[in-house]
Amino acid sequence: MTSNPKHTSPSNNKSSLAGTPNLIRQIISSDITRKISETFLTKILLMIIGLVTSVIITRNLGPEGRGIFAMTVIIGAIGVQIGNLGLHGSNTFYVAKNPDTLPSLLGNSMLISIVLGSLLVGFAALFFFFYPELAPAQGSLLYLGLVWIPPGLAYLLIQNLLLGIQEFHTFNKIELFSKIVFLLLVGLIIFFNISSVTTIFTGSLIALALSLAWSLRMIYPFLAHRISLSYSMFKRSIHYGIKSYLGSIFAFLLLKIDLLMVNEILGKEEAGWYDISVILAEMIYVLPMVVFTILFPKLCAMENIQNKWQLTKNVGAILMVAMGIISVLIWFLANHIIEILYGEAFLAAASVFILLVLGKSVICMSQVFGNFVASINVPWTAIPFGFFLVLINIQLNLIFIEHYGMIGAALASIICFSLLIPFNFYYCAKYLRHQTSPDS
Repeated sequence: MTSNPKHTSPSNNKSSLAGTPNLIRQIISSDITRKISETFLTKILLMIIGLVTSVIITRNLGPEGRGIFAMTVIIGAIGVQIGNLGLHGSNTFYVAKNPDTLPSLLGNSMLISIVLGSLLVGFAALFFFFYPELAPAQGSLLYLGLVWIPPGLAYLLIQNLLLGIQEFHTFNKIELFSKIVFLLLVGLIIFFNISSVTTIFTGSLIALALSLAWSLRMIYPFLAHRISLSYSMFKRSIHYGIKSYLGSIFAFLLLKIDLLMVNEILGKEEAGWYDISVILAEMIYVLPMVVFTILFPKLCAMENIQNKWQLTKNVGAILMVAMGIISVLIWFLANHIIEILYGEAFLAAASVFILLVLGKSVICMSQVFGNFVASINVPWTAIPFGFFLVLINIQLNLIFIEHYGMIGAALASIICFSLLIPFNFYYCAKYLRHQTSPDS
């Protein structure tokens, strides 16, 4: 890919800065604002529907039944997480760059879901046959959980193809459809007095199957030709996807290690306080996540690297202002929010909540640069660097938790995510300096 040959760096010249207000106005007046608003509203509705469904299931099944249901759900979730190999990200990346690849990406996605999904089911079934005591669920529930994996994998890959072709409205409709159908099925199951963990989980499988069928139906009109298989496309997808896949594993560990270490070093009560702070901070981060969901395929579709960078800078500036305002508000309101939601017993979590929201601002800045880099090429160095950050995080947690308690764990996370900013910024500068996209 080629771009404007003029040499430019992230610390660009005055003419670039002078055009910033105009570009910001263009962003606000363009369809990106509508798409972000629609997707953000969808996320809020999904959270509400999910909460209502969870409450109904919990009240109907009781604590033990709810626990068994959760363990059954996690079988499919882990299977999809292990089996996706980062291909959902590469689907978005490649189809955004070239919509003509959609037929081969769709064909490959279906084949991978069937073959790899079935292999995972077979391996897991065999493993749990010999080690039943390690199975999260027993009997028919174990196999129902495993059955989730192939269609769950297909749904993930196809939904990301819809993101890649920037069909955000369709993507949102299908996500809502899936949750609403499941809620209705749960209602019918309870109405006909056939409620059990098995019937409710079967309802979730039916909702998944219907959503997958609708995804296939909605993506069909965008195919330039018949669905096909492409080994060369698969190799390219794996090459990009595996880097994203391993990077996401390290990011997941960075987000979760602190809670595990708080539990291990300080105990269950402190872990409970820390956990609600994490949950609240993640809710605050819904808006940036929506922005990145919309931004990434748009960046991938742009051929001119300077245009990518300009859009990245201006969307990033708006996001950072928003996160700054949110951080200040949380500074003043954290105690009230926690007391209203959880009661006085959890007020000790307020200071951690404030720090974790600040940490989300740091993650937001890092992800702004990371989206730009990933829209061109994910560098292999991201993998050892991610591993290095995990090791640093563990060491900092050991030191900080011992000295500062829960606050120390939050500080360790902030420091580690801060280190991602210069890493991503370095690759922004590198790609802008060369003005070309490396082979992905």
